[in-house]
Amino acid sequence: MQKYCLFLLLCLLCVTLVSCAPKQPLSTEPEQAPVLSPDQQLAQFLGESAPGASSAFANTSLGNSVTVTTQGAYVSGLGEFCREGVAVTNQGKTRIAACQDRKTEAWRLAPAIFGHGAL
Repeated sequence: MQKYCLFLLLCLLCVTLVSCAPKQPLSTEPEQAPVLSPDQQLAQFLGESAPGASSAFANTSLGNSVTVTTQGAYVSGLGEFCREGVAVTNQGKTRIAACQDRKTEAWRLAPAIFGHGAL
């Protein structure tokens, strides 16, 4: 009888320990990244690439076919970190910039000061 009680006590201890173990989430699927618009993809490339890097984009606000080359960095009058670049479209070359939001750290295209073909 004593062995039986000891066995039950040991089983009860194991069940208690298992119930206190950290639980794994039911869903192990990775969290889906939000789908970025063509302008957001362009801004992210401009903000995160090294000077001299180039990439092509389609269907942006700058045109259907755009090649962007990253240039230097600067701090805007609003205190945001920005990266400038040159966009080549079928309308010519245009200076562009992407600035990083200080709160969300997301990159966005800065409003154009000069129009298409300004360079």
